[in-house]
Amino acid sequence: MTGRKMAFCPAVMLLVAMAACSQGESPTPSVMPTQPAVPSATPTPPPFALLMAPEPLATEAGKRAAQAVEEFAAQQGWQILRVTPGDDILGGRSASGLRLAAVVEADLGPALASAAQAHPEIRFVAAEAGGTEPLPNLLVVGGENLRREQAAFMAGLLATIENRNDYVGWIGEANTDRGKIYRNGFRHGVRYLCPRCRIFTLEIAAGADPSAGTTAAADLLTNYIDTASAMPGTAWDEGLHHLARNGVRIAGARPDFYLAVFGNGTREGAKSVLGEIAFRPDILLKDLLPRFLGGEAFAEAVPYSLENGGLEYAPFPNEWISAARQEYLIKILAEVAAGRLDIGVDPLTGDEI
Repeated sequence: MTGRKMAFCPAVMLLVAMAACSQGESPTPSVMPTQPAVPSATPTPPPFALLMAPEPLATEAGKRAAQAVEEFAAQQGWQILRVTPGDDILGGRSASGLRLAAVVEADLGPALASAAQAHPEIRFVAAEAGGTEPLPNLLVVGGENLRREQAAFMAGLLATIENRNDYVGWIGEANTDRGKIYRNGFRHGVRYLCPRCRIFTLEIAAGADPSAGTTAAADLLTNYIDTASAMPGTAWDEGLHHLARNGVRIAGARPDFYLAVFGNGTREGAKSVLGEIAFRPDILLKDLLPRFLGGEAFAEAVPYSLENGGLEYAPFPNEWISAARQEYLIKILAEVAAGRLDIGVDPLTGDEI
């Protein structure tokens, strides 16, 4: 072998190094860290409204109130769950997703108040439902809350505008503030259109038997009255029915009078009905629900009144009052609603003012 030194190329050295590595242990492969499992989120229940109402509803006002709630829920994109009345307002259901709970035509005062207090995050509404007091999250509309002197004033106008002999009859309730409010409201309605008219009044006890209404009506007939009206109530309805069967034209001081007393025109005397008042909870709810769901609270029950649109005349069942006179009656009510005409009766005591 000669004395010449070998020269190593860098490439040869790299190959030697690689060969040496290939003869050793294989490197341990790297392991990717495992991520902990993330539980899936619980789906949020879709918003919905609960409508608790009997089926079928008994009054026109109740039907209108229920329809107003359903229409409002639809506008919000909420589902609507309709159930029959029960002592448990939520019916054991979860309150999750519930935005509005409405009770119509059911006297569930204590149960409704308890539910509202237990769920301050939910808005509750009582429409045409008795025995209920407002809470910050409980809106009370109509029911027993109405301007009675206005309803009676409207009946007085009806009983007078077509009167032919200036003799008008009234069957009232004795010895109660309610009776006084209705009586004086009616008197002022008569006097507004007919100052010369004579009003013959008979009063019966609160809670009287229906026969007492018939007896009072028979007594009124001896005075040759041409038109008449009466307090709302079973005995008073029976008295007006007796008058109508005997040719006296009558005005209803409560809603659904023509339907309840005269079978919507099928019972004897129906042709003697001049007209009646109507409640409009749908008009009130259309205005109140957006405000209420927006956070506004109503410390007092909202009554049916001419001022807020909750009182009006029902469609006239007969042709006693011409279209022109119907328009005139509506104008008078508009004057009261605008504050330009004062009925002159204290709405709380019935005193003439």
